[in-house]
Order: sequence, then C-alpha cells, then structure tokens
Amino acid sequence: MPCHAKPLASKSAGHYRRFKDYDYSRGAAIFITFAVAGRTKVFGSVDENGRLRYSSAGMAALSTLSIEERRRDDIIVEKSAIMPDHVHLRLYLKPGMDRPLARLAQFVNNFKRWTRYSSAKTGVEFEWERGYHDRLCLSREIIELADKYIENNPLKWHLMHGHPPPLKVVEPVSSPRIPGDEWWSAAGAIELLAPERKICAIRLSRRIPGKDYSTVVERLMTAVDKGFVLAGTFISPCEREVARALIAHGAPMIRAVPDPLALVYRPKGDEPRQFADGRLLLLSRVAAPGSSRYDAWHGINDALADFATSTAGGLSLYATSATDFQFSR
Repeated sequence: MPCHAKPLASKSAGHYRRFKDYDYSRGAAIFITFAVAGRTKVFGSVDENGRLRYSSAGMAALSTLSIEERRRDDIIVEKSAIMPDHVHLRLYLKPGMDRPLARLAQFVNNFKRWTRYSSAKTGVEFEWERGYHDRLCLSREIIELADKYIENNPLKWHLMHGHPPPLKVVEPVSSPRIPGDEWWSAAGAIELLAPERKICAIRLSRRIPGKDYSTVVERLMTAVDKGFVLAGTFISPCEREVARALIAHGAPMIRAVPDPLALVYRPKGDEPRQFADGRLLLLSRVAAPGSSRYDAWHGINDALADFATSTAGGLSLYATSATDFQFSR
C-alpha cells in the first residue's frame, strides 16, 4: 500500500513502525494487518465467491471486533476483513486524542488477546505474530485504495489458494493464434483467445488529448457491444481510461505485458473480480535480452495485432485522435 511518510526505526523487537513526520493527534486513517503465527489458517476458509466460511475462531474474531468497536469512542473501524490466517483493518483515529499511538496499540492488543481467549474456549489454540504492519493513509485516494484492497482480499485469496489455484499461470500457451516458436504465459480467461472470439487490438497514442477520451471510450464501447474483445497493453493515459470503462462495463479484456509472471499470479486492484468472472486474460511474453523497454512494449502491441487479425473478423486499431476510427451501430 503506498505511503508518503517516513517510518520511525524500531528501538526494539517490541516497538513497531510509526511515522515520525506525522502528528497523529490530528486524527489518522490507518491500514493495519496482523497475522497468526506460522500463518496457521485458524479463522476459516474462503469459498469460490470470495466469502469466508468462519470457523469457531473466526466467529470469535468477528465478535471481538464488534465488541471492541462498540466499547471505544476514539477509534472507528471503517473497513475490515478477517482472513483465514490474518486480519486487515482500516481504522480512523479521532483527532484530539491523548497518546493516540498508545491507544492504537491497546486496540490491537485487546483484539488479539480476547480473540485468543474466546477461541480457546471453543478448543482452538493459536498464537499471534508479534506486532502489526501499518500504513498511514494521507489522502482520499490512498484511503480508497486501502478499502478496495480489503474488499477484494477474500476473493484474491481464493484465486491464489483455491485447489487447484484458479490463477495458476499457464505456460507455454497453446493457441492457434500464437506462432509455434513463441513462448507466452497466461493467467485468467484463456478462452478469450479462442479462434471464434473477435479480438480488436488497440493502440491509443499518448497524443490523444484528454478532452477526447470520452469520445474514444464511447466508440470502443460500441465495438464491445458488437462482441469484440479489446486487447492491449493499456499503458497510455487514454488506454487506461478505456480499461476503466471496460471494468465498469463488465466487459472482457486481454492485457499483455513484456515481463514474466509468477507461477501463481497475485491479482491487483480490480483484477480479483475480473478474474473470478472470467473477464480478464493476462498475457506475458518476456522481451528478448538486450531489448529496450520501448521495443519490448511495441513488440507486445505488434503481437496483439497479429493475434487479433489471425482469424476472420478481427481488427487492429492504432489511433492518434478520436476521429481515427468509427464503429457503426
């Protein structure tokens, strides 16, 4: 999670990171995480819909969080996710508090202690890792990113830890669209490469002015409504605007990168829901040794254009302005 304050070095193993450039008595939005020792999955399991099926220890954690929230008027729990082996909270420390960091530590310690105690009464014994990981959220944008991370974390867990992991990377990708001598990796909806799918590979110039983004998006959404799957790197400002529209529209998309993928991909941002709904295919072809980043990205775009036009009905689109293309309804 991004942060714009400098951490204060720990004095001992019992002291945790705080940010010396910020006055916590002003109030603070904080994203914190703490985990079960050994990452033992004591709180339950996550189903395919991204919902935690709570164990008795998970129910104890939920109850403890509710009690701690009700009994305090200095700290507000604004977002939470109890995961199988860890807990995410986005808290708000009210302004004007005396010793706000001590109160935060008290809140976390109380939660840990009473969750352990309540779990033990049901026959579940476990230990917590020492301390907690914290991020100070200094802007509305960072708060929204933290909240989205917490909301998507259960679904992300399923995508990474399901059996088999739904996001296990496939390599090499076998598709009639891909030349036999090329090695590609993929995560997600591999069926979007099927020959019967109409793909429109897009490359939108950075020279397209911001005032024209809405026109470009509108025209490309017409292509989506006609059954095209948009494919691209989605790195130019206009392409990123198109990607946001695709996500909001619930439309499938193919995104490609010139970098290797981990064997189990870690989805980011809005990706967990896209992957879970079968609306995202992430493709990767590692750039040739010695090639520049510029050449690597352009090579990926060229390859996507070839994928799109390798079957009837596919299109390759390069636009430097909103008037470079038109899809009739």
